[in-house]
This record gives sequence, C-alpha cells and structure tokens, in this order.
Amino acid sequence: MKRLLLVLSLAATPAAAEWIFSEGHAVNGETTAGVFAHLESAGRRSLAVNGDTVAVVWEDNRSGAPQAYLAMRTSEREMFSSPVQLSTGKEAYEPAIAAFAGGFVVAWEQDGGVYVRAVDADGVGPLQRLGGARASQPTLHGAGDRLFAAWVERVGRHGQVQVAPLTVQGRRVHVGAHRAADAQPLHDSQLYPSLAHSGDHLVVAWEDRRAGHTRLFYACAPMATLTFTTPEPLNEHPPPPSTGFGRGGGVTRVALGGNGEQVTAVWMDKRDFQSGYDIYAASLGEDCRFGANEKVQDLFGENTPQWHPVVAVAHDGAMVAVWDDPRDGNPDLWLAERAEEGWADNIAVTPAHGPARQDNPMLAFDERGRLHLAWLHAPEGAPLRVMHAVATRLTP
Repeated sequence: MKRLLLVLSLAATPAAAEWIFSEGHAVNGETTAGVFAHLESAGRRSLAVNGDTVAVVWEDNRSGAPQAYLAMRTSEREMFSSPVQLSTGKEAYEPAIAAFAGGFVVAWEQDGGVYVRAVDADGVGPLQRLGGARASQPTLHGAGDRLFAAWVERVGRHGQVQVAPLTVQGRRVHVGAHRAADAQPLHDSQLYPSLAHSGDHLVVAWEDRRAGHTRLFYACAPMATLTFTTPEPLNEHPPPPSTGFGRGGGVTRVALGGNGEQVTAVWMDKRDFQSGYDIYAASLGEDCRFGANEKVQDLFGENTPQWHPVVAVAHDGAMVAVWDDPRDGNPDLWLAERAEEGWADNIAVTPAHGPARQDNPMLAFDERGRLHLAWLHAPEGAPLRVMHAVATRLTP
C-alpha cells in the first residue's frame, strides 16, 4: 500500500510525534450524483474499532430517503464490505457506533424515536427502541465489558439527556433502566450528549440552554448505579464582548474521547467572536472534574474558523484532536497532538488535504496504537465519498 509521510519540523513547539498516513479508501460503496452522506452523530461516534475490524456508520439518501448504513473491513482487507442498511423506517439520521466483546452496537434516530441493534461478522440483530416516543441524538460508548447509550428525550417543551446501560445476548440488545444525566428541573433544552469513562465512572457531557445561551455541562456517575453528580460547567465563560453581541461566548458540539482512564473533551468555541469558532479542549482530572480550557489550533489557524472537532486517546496516553478548517483555501483535515507543554503545532492529514472539501472527521485508536480516521470527501463534480485512512504514530 502506498504510504504518505508527513514529517513534523524539528522546530515545532511544543514537540510531538511524526505520523505516517495511509492513503484513503472509500467506505460507502458506489454512489451517484445527488446522493448525500452525513457523518453527524452526537459525540462524533461514527467510527469504531474492535480487534482487527473497523466499522463506519453514516446516513445517506441512496434509497430516495435518508437511512442509516454500516460498512466494515478487517486488517486483511483493503476495501470495505458493501454497505448494509440498518434502519427500517421512513427516514433515519445520525447513526452512532460502539464496539463490544462480540461486535458492534449501532444507534440512530428513526421516525421520531431512537433505535439500537447489534452487528457482528455473521449478521445484524433485531431492532430495540431506546427511550420514549420523542427521542433523538443518540450516542454510544463501550467501557470494557459494559455498554452505555445516551440520547435526548423530549420532556414537555424541552429535551433532556438520558443515559442507560445496554447488554447484548447473541445479537439482541437489552436496554436497562435509564436515568436523566441532570436530575434538576428543566429550564431549557439539553442537546448532543457525549460519553466516555474513567476507571469505574461514566462521564457524560452535553450542550445546555438553561442560561438562555448555549453552554457545555458534564456529570459523572459510577457505572454500576448511574447516580450522576450535580452537573458542572465545562467551558470557561468569558465576559460578554464589549460590542454587546449575544449573552455568551458561543459553544457547540462537545465530543469526549478517552482510553478508560484519561478523558478529554473538545468543542467549538466562539469566545473570540471575530474569527468564528475555535477548537478548545479540557482534560478530566481528579474527582471527575475537567481542568482549564486550552486552545487546540495553532497560530496559522488563528484567523480561520474551525469545525467538527473530535478527540481520541490511545492506550499509552497519546492524545490527538482532528477537525476541519479552510486555512489553505478549502476545508481540509488538521491534526494536533497534546504534548507535555500543550497542544503541538497543527499538521495536515495528508490523505484529507487538497483540492476538494474534506470535513466531518471521526477518530478511534486501535489496540496497536494506530489512529483510524473517517471523513467526508467531496470532490467537485463527483459523488460524495465517506473515506477511511490509518495513521501510525512514530514517537520522537
């Protein structure tokens, strides 16, 4: 396989590893003009790795209506399997995926509700509904031998984040009792949850409108009981700009990543309102509390808006964020690694950089420490593709 080598400058500050990227391969099979794919799951969980198998889920309209699809490949195969439609309703949106011992579990929104089903090498299991009649924005997380789902349940006029444990017997998913991540009375909606775990505690973060503008909150709970702590703010709240625009800095789409001990959050943040969204991150410390907010993009991306951040943490603690921004004239993927002194200079993800729109990245480390990436590739005049590549980290 052809390899693309990107070597970081020795003068980069702070220092980080070199990365070798494979070329990209299409995930979503043959499509035609007018078929549009989306990688938009809550928590940015459209990619998962289980042993030597990588699976990607997305939504597209190849059947004439949006539906949820999955494709897989093993390390012995260069190409992905033919896409399998998982959804069964009139329309489906925002599928998310997580690995478990026997395969994968996928959840998505379908006809106003949220559904889940298991998938393994031999087939697809039956549908199981999550939550009530008005639910959306599901996400999933595998924590060793445990599985969890979070979604937004409509309660009166507002959306509330719910969390439930899942178990899989054969290919049948069983949903345990669900709990609200925030037991306080709702004053406005909660949106787009994300899940991770640290030790025996589950962490959930979400967008929250209780202050009349969007902030990010999080809570923690023992995985055995799902008794969540009182929610805490995640993003630092700067004073309103002197121009008087809006009530707050403006934040959206938090995504958590972790390795079972370390947990990091990334999100889009408009506290510097003149340059659009920036990427900020924070890491979970002791007592299940996130630390100081850190800007992730470097000075070369300072005056460019950033979009669609995602983060992953390897077993050895390597921490990587990827997003898209148009600093080179069109949307490309950019990668930053967290070094000892802070986030390192950004590097281009070479198979997702060049004369086409490249955006909506997804990330997952495998057990060998390789970083799997999925993203949308939209060349002018050609069908939109869901792509996959692998990056190998070479430590300094």
